[in-house]
Amino acid sequence: MQNSKPHLTSKAHNPRWRIKCLRAFGQDENGSVIIMTILLLVTMLILGGMAVDFMRYEARRATLQSVSDRAVLAAASLNQTLDSRDVVEDYFTKAGFADALVGTPVVVDNGNSRTVTVRSALDVNTFYLRLAGMDRLTAPARSSATEGVGKVEISLVLDISGSMRFSNRFANMQAAAIAFAEEVLDPANGGTVSLTIIPYAGATNPGPEMFAFMGGVRYPDTLLAGDDGILGTKDDYFFPQVSSCVEMVGTDWSSAGLPGAGRAQVPHFQVWDIARSVMDWGWCPQDRSSIQYAMATPAQARSFINGLRMHDGTGTHYAMKYALATLDPSSQPAFKHLSHPSRGLVPPQFANRPAAWEDPETKKIIVLMTDGDITQQERPRIAQQERDIDEIISRSINGTDNRGPFVDTATNVGRFEAICTLANQPARSVDVYTVAFEVQPNSAADRQMRNCASDPSMFFRTSGAELIDVFAGIAERITDLRLNL
Repeated sequence: MQNSKPHLTSKAHNPRWRIKCLRAFGQDENGSVIIMTILLLVTMLILGGMAVDFMRYEARRATLQSVSDRAVLAAASLNQTLDSRDVVEDYFTKAGFADALVGTPVVVDNGNSRTVTVRSALDVNTFYLRLAGMDRLTAPARSSATEGVGKVEISLVLDISGSMRFSNRFANMQAAAIAFAEEVLDPANGGTVSLTIIPYAGATNPGPEMFAFMGGVRYPDTLLAGDDGILGTKDDYFFPQVSSCVEMVGTDWSSAGLPGAGRAQVPHFQVWDIARSVMDWGWCPQDRSSIQYAMATPAQARSFINGLRMHDGTGTHYAMKYALATLDPSSQPAFKHLSHPSRGLVPPQFANRPAAWEDPETKKIIVLMTDGDITQQERPRIAQQERDIDEIISRSINGTDNRGPFVDTATNVGRFEAICTLANQPARSVDVYTVAFEVQPNSAADRQMRNCASDPSMFFRTSGAELIDVFAGIAERITDLRLNL
């Protein structure tokens, strides 16, 4: 009997089954993450390889730049006795970069300053970037360094108020100022630096010759009462024109130049007690402690600073006004007048200063220090009639208070801030350094100095003999060996 089992058809040949499998395969997500992971891994490996090439490039570039910077600093030093080009080439050779120099180092030497400029480049072979057709990367470096000062006009403003007699402040100020002058007026700088020293107490004395040039109006010579405060006794004395300070008006504080013509003389008077061993009498510094213009030699500056005497009051705004005015080109006729051989108050080589604001060859610097707050401006009711305002008040002579017109502290601070703003305007390009000496942090004087500085790095708070180091540091910044950015 014939076996009759049913014929079985293979699933592989069943169209319906194949369609079902294809549909299932299309909907199945198993293994998709692996594919994405492989793609990302390959991408990361490529990017990582490129990063290695760029890191090697940056490391070589930084090394080349460092060698280049050191080479130009050594070559630009005015103390360098070897040929500047030879110095640069020697630095590169010893660093293993002899072939990296591009062209010949450029050296500009005018006797009192030297600038050295170097260009270099280094090829760095790649490992991974060559897969993208980049076989090498070129690391460039450029360095330029200068030592010397060119033409510089400096106004050095020194506080000689009575409070400077405490804690050896005055002696420290004198030592610091002398060190500063010796650095900036060093003959090695080529005689292109002029230093104007501006002492100040309650006011600032521009000197009798400048007073006359500005058309100042003097009080007549006056007999002043002696220590007993009573005229007509044997200790009375004359003060024949020892005071040359001028009264300023509101418009004087909105301009950078000298005070206007025809200003009255500040009366010669005293407010606080006098320490005769170290102070001269008067709110306005006497002529021996008046402004000295455009000094050219350390000896001249040293002699003047050693001869300074303290006076009454703190009128920092007056000093800052003159500091800016002696840098303002509108003061050039005054400098020419003072330089006349019959006067000899400005060296002939500086008769054409101050230079124009836009002169690219001239730097203008103000260095301002104080040991205290700006005070109100007081005046005696009867000009030059009384010796000491506080003394007269306590005695109530004739029942009259001799305290006369005055300008309050807030107004004086506002005037100081106005002059600082004028000095720091970009069109003038004045570098203002300020020093708060022996003052409390965040005190009024501290804030005034900090806000007046051209940059936070140009404000200094110091005390004691550290003032010498601060002034020396500022002098070095003016005459430094520096990389040109």
